[in-house]
Amino acid sequence: MTDILNEPDDSMSLVRYLLYSNEFDTRGICATTSWWLKNATHPDEIRKIINAYGEVVDNLNQHVNPNAPYPKPEDLISLITSGPAIYGHKALDQPVSEGAKHIISALQESEEPLYVGGWGGTNTLAQTLLHMDKTLSPSEAATLRSRIRLYTISDQDDTGSWIRARYPDVFYIVSIHSFNDYQVATWPGINLVTSPGVNSTVVLNPWLDAHIRLGPLGAMYPQVIYGMEGDTPSYLWLVQNGLGYRDRIDWGTWGGRYSRPEPLVDWEDGVYTNHFVDARDTGVIGIDGNSYSTNQATIWRWRSAYQDDFAARIRWTLTSNFSEVGHPPVLNINGQEGPDPVFIKTKGNETYTFDAGLTYDPDYPSDNSHLEFQWFLYPEATFFSTSALTSNVTIEALSPPKGSDSILVANDAGFSNVTLGSKVLITVPESTYNANTGLSNNFHVLLEVINKAGLYPIRRYQRLVFEYES
Repeated sequence: MTDILNEPDDSMSLVRYLLYSNEFDTRGICATTSWWLKNATHPDEIRKIINAYGEVVDNLNQHVNPNAPYPKPEDLISLITSGPAIYGHKALDQPVSEGAKHIISALQESEEPLYVGGWGGTNTLAQTLLHMDKTLSPSEAATLRSRIRLYTISDQDDTGSWIRARYPDVFYIVSIHSFNDYQVATWPGINLVTSPGVNSTVVLNPWLDAHIRLGPLGAMYPQVIYGMEGDTPSYLWLVQNGLGYRDRIDWGTWGGRYSRPEPLVDWEDGVYTNHFVDARDTGVIGIDGNSYSTNQATIWRWRSAYQDDFAARIRWTLTSNFSEVGHPPVLNINGQEGPDPVFIKTKGNETYTFDAGLTYDPDYPSDNSHLEFQWFLYPEATFFSTSALTSNVTIEALSPPKGSDSILVANDAGFSNVTLGSKVLITVPESTYNANTGLSNNFHVLLEVINKAGLYPIRRYQRLVFEYES
């Protein structure tokens, strides 16, 4: 749901989305209103950008698995609709829009979750929910609502709070703050330029001119006025890079990390919403060497990764020659190929060997020398104490890279004490109990593999999820 042409950033986000559209099953693209675009929608702008995508889709398909091709442009164009061309709550008194009808149809055609990005106002979804209440039984409406996974870029009309109050069961990711106070939200981490800890260069026009605005699709990427791609986090968490897993937005992804406002513990008579709000990552090492603890760092810590990946895919649009450009590695830990996590049941005080040597480099299939392997803790992905993890979990390199240290002080995502090499030994501490959550302190270790063969480093991940047995 996009208030496209409200400002340039929606058009930017759509260009990037199309470059990853082979990883998604797109069911609809809806032009909407917002506080900043109150009485008009612009589906024609969506068509224009998709037409440009149509000029490069054949090239794109030469760089991906044929079992996951890019969608045909005509199929995407057939999915374009419009929500009500009116601001916010007033839409609830209007006939149900084409966009709202289309959302209902998408909810009905599959039992799988429907991931909805709210780039503008949410009144189209509000119409959807109200219309289902009026036309379906309570149980039928509840079943369809249970399939919604909404990530909205703050509240941009007055239906957001209405939806959350009326439908606490709707899976709803949002930054909540005072009107127009976007600088405190999580999603501006995608384009933050005011912190000395963040590389601002790669989100500004000179870099984007040189690396993104190339070819027919890149030419559709407008100049930055307010900020680059404020809406992109709403789908960036779904890119199949090995960080995201099902609905675990609380585990941390390129699209940030959000968590519930209260822990899911078995309190008597507890009533919980299905909403997720800003969470922060702590101890993120910035490019200035200082440590940062902010909600926006849950996105900007991955900036090198998502911008290099974006630039690499733009290069795919320029050539059908596979060998001219770089591609993502396919990770494999102990015989389990990514992107899904590796789950480890542990009793504590145990050691485990993990070998990623079977990781596949599509650019040099018989040679992994262009790959760099990094292993590190991500403590915020669970409620485990950061200090306890740092002191008690050890990751020992069993195959350190030749001619270099086995430990990296900090990597470009701001993680400390990074262990290098394709094979490691991990020592798990004794289980501890978190009184605040009523849960054992499980923890996550990430493997990041960087393919350095092409013009841009391309990163992929696999997550080790250590779960203590009761």
